[in-house]
Amino acid sequence: MSGDWRARALDWMTGRLDAGALPVSVGSKFSATGEVLSYRGNTFICHIDPASEAFDALTEAQAALRAGLPAGAYTFMPPPSFHMTVFGGICDACRTDARWPEGTDPDTPVDAVTDRWLAKAQALSLPQSVTIAPLGIFGGFCVLVDGAAEADRTTLWSVRNTLREATGIRRPDFDTYRFHITLAYNTRWLTAAEARAAQDLSDHVHERLRHRAAIIALGPVEFCAFDDMHRFRTLHRIGA
Repeated sequence: MSGDWRARALDWMTGRLDAGALPVSVGSKFSATGEVLSYRGNTFICHIDPASEAFDALTEAQAALRAGLPAGAYTFMPPPSFHMTVFGGICDACRTDARWPEGTDPDTPVDAVTDRWLAKAQALSLPQSVTIAPLGIFGGFCVLVDGAAEADRTTLWSVRNTLREATGIRRPDFDTYRFHITLAYNTRWLTAAEARAAQDLSDHVHERLRHRAAIIALGPVEFCAFDDMHRFRTLHRIGA
């Protein structure tokens, strides 16, 4: 991982990028001991094909991280949940900022928004495949990825624009969003020494991942609902 990204990863793992005493996911998505909590919403993702070499490589990478990262500092995702988010939808806990769709009453039930968007998703036409490449493992918890070629990058951003218009979500971080595959979440901040060791391990594990899965093929964008971060239920494969 480049020097700039390594420095950012160290800052994240030690809490220097966040004013909270604990990572923001603690108390919302997970308990402090890593148990999954209720966190309802919807999203537009591509699951990693469980029959693919990439899925096996990601599962192996997660196992290596689990074995080497500091105890009690991470909670790990079940491999069937592995996915790349194309465009984030809504969640029940975030109703008062730009993550809530324009023109939608903040008191609207999540299921009502999901039903409305399902009808829109069924009318959309999107590319049926794209390929991505792993760029590095950030902070022990996510694989940074991007389109494998310029055409793939163009496709991903075109799809994001389409979904922004379809949903009315105007996130301020839209242009700076980094595609990724989440393997784990932090449950506590690390010491500086722990963070350095965690990123060293992440870099080592990424080299093995890159050799096994230099290119990852994704299928159609899936409109999904979720009750927590462990399972994303596919409601519709857009254009499939």
